[in-house]
Amino acid sequence: TISASPVIEYDVFPYSESTRRILTLQYAIGVTSFSYREITLYDKMSETLPNHSLTLDLEARQPWGQLSFQLDGSQYLSQTDKYRIGAGGGVELRLGKGLSLNVSSFVSFIRDQLSLPKGEATTEEILVRQRQLASTYQYSVYFGISYTFGSIYNNVVNPRFGGGGGR
Repeated sequence: TISASPVIEYDVFPYSESTRRILTLQYAIGVTSFSYREITLYDKMSETLPNHSLTLDLEARQPWGQLSFQLDGSQYLSQTDKYRIGAGGGVELRLGKGLSLNVSSFVSFIRDQLSLPKGEATTEEILVRQRQLASTYQYSVYFGISYTFGSIYNNVVNPRFGGGGGR
């Protein structure tokens, strides 16, 4: 897969506040070229499709921890019935100096599985995850404990275009 997409981003809050809070809206439009290993459900071995995406990202950092929320969607412009919409969020609670409890989840509604191979998957391929199945949704929940050395802001380099603040 090869993709090229110029992106424009707007942040509601000024850059000087980006270590505490970010509310960004990103729009990308471009083209993606696919080369498949097997013939797909749509009888393709390769294709190039124009696409666009929109992402809303909110992050707030406080002394007690951090909250985040993301809403995104993408669509192929030449096949408007092929799209994906997702939403998710997370909480990081500081338990002590450098020690945090993290909980996050994400859900996607999937209507853009262009690369699925033609034919049925065997039980073995499914069990060892060698073949993806057609799906209309995906969800995940993560939790964990992390420890950060140094400054609490040491992972903030550039918060623009998804580059900082613990994303």
